[in-house]
Amino acid sequence: MLEKDIENLIANYPDEIFPNEKFQLIGQQVNVEGKKIDILFKDKVNRNIIIEVKRGILTREASGQIAEYFGLLKSKNKNEIYELVLCANVIPTERKIFLEHIGIECKELGVSFITNLASKYDYTFLDDKPSYSIDYQKKYNIIEPQINNIDNDDISVWIFQGNPNRYDVLNSLSDKEIGNRIHWLVNQNRKNIKKGHLGLIWMSGSESGIYAVTRIESDPTLMTEFEGEHKYWIDSSEKTEAIRVEMVVIKRMINKPLFKKDIKDIDGLKNLSIIKQYQGTNFPVKNSEWRIISELL
Repeated sequence: MLEKDIENLIANYPDEIFPNEKFQLIGQQVNVEGKKIDILFKDKVNRNIIIEVKRGILTREASGQIAEYFGLLKSKNKNEIYELVLCANVIPTERKIFLEHIGIECKELGVSFITNLASKYDYTFLDDKPSYSIDYQKKYNIIEPQINNIDNDDISVWIFQGNPNRYDVLNSLSDKEIGNRIHWLVNQNRKNIKKGHLGLIWMSGSESGIYAVTRIESDPTLMTEFEGEHKYWIDSSEKTEAIRVEMVVIKRMINKPLFKKDIKDIDGLKNLSIIKQYQGTNFPVKNSEWRIISELL
């Protein structure tokens, strides 16, 4: 799911997001003084609606960006009325309260909403790719893990949780600069997580669930993450050096996550560790549970 996908869905199906407003599309990526406005609509009372779209969490910078667009357009068309709308997958409550207080509307369009909207209109995400490649299936034995003779207590699959209000999980997993090699904090189970194990990236919050599958490439050790990863911490004072593992992403599931709301209703997964106790960063996955999860991927 690219930012462009969210933009396209809003532009093409505004009634799904802004019912009864009768938005009429003026354009996408509208050029004003060299700046690109994501979407420009006219509403039913002839107001101009400026929409800025952000994948992942709504950043502080977004409000300044849309305010600049307002200024550029208003300076050219003083008699026109402009309304501002910011759309993102995750909008922190305190940011929404402030922005709406100063007259900027906020629309939180969660991953499940976007994926359902795309499905409804048979929209194909621009970054849609096949599931695991044949090479990955052979190399990592993902689809049919050979764990039939391994005891449930001998854990080799782990959940790594990220809080979207602290770390922009969606954008970090999609950043081409970072690529497939990522780092994740290890605050629990440091002695049990090992190089060669599998990791499931779990985003917490209202749309909690599994968003990626990884192979763990190092034992937990004191290390720094890539500079490109560090920029996705909401709190820039977050420690750069900490106990982490390095991982290779072998399957991204941003366009079709396994949501907690669905997982918890599946026989054999109701007692998944992160469902029973969601506070923490690292959670074990029993081999019997991984057998079921792997069939759902």
